[in-house]
Amino acid sequence: MPNYKLLYFDFRGRAEPARMMFALAGCEYVDDRFTHEEWLERKTDKEMFPIGQAPVLLVDDKVIPQSGAISRYLARELDFYGANSLEGAQIEIILETMGDIEKQLMPLYVNQDEAKKVEMTKAFIETSKPYFSYLEQLIKEAGGKHFVGNKVSLADIHIFNMLDMMTNSKYKIEGLLDSYPQLRAFCKSFRDEGPLKSYLESRPVAEI
Repeated sequence: MPNYKLLYFDFRGRAEPARMMFALAGCEYVDDRFTHEEWLERKTDKEMFPIGQAPVLLVDDKVIPQSGAISRYLARELDFYGANSLEGAQIEIILETMGDIEKQLMPLYVNQDEAKKVEMTKAFIETSKPYFSYLEQLIKEAGGKHFVGNKVSLADIHIFNMLDMMTNSKYKIEGLLDSYPQLRAFCKSFRDEGPLKSYLESRPVAEI
């Protein structure tokens, strides 16, 4: 087993799926967190942060930037990428669907105009309906516990992390899952009864 070191800000964000996989796998790693102020100095290290972004995963002496690459690498290494190629493809479908949702979400999150926030929130809830409806149908067809296969996969982890951020952080969107009872039930079960329960209860408190 290689030595792992994950470098990211001191909140959940884009590194949280990696942290969840480490916790689920019982895999030791160094969780190197830093503040925004510390980042201003640390990002000048081009060997550790070759594109000036975080997170970065250090695997022995190999640097892996980009959160998507980190998540997929760990999912394959730690057995969260499905039992076969078809399940892997199903996981990728879900990751890309969540990526489409995130693209629509970002203008709302970076908006600084409170006067526009209500209308932008309504617009996001409306335009994201096809994606959430699709995910609602997928989890219903899968039986409600796991999106792909019969155990936790990167799909479950990624969806929970994003929905948790959208419903349980300073960026909370009121009523987001009101029309999606299956997704709401999945999140509650994953948080309260799933194998990550102890990790979720003990992880550092963060606004996002």
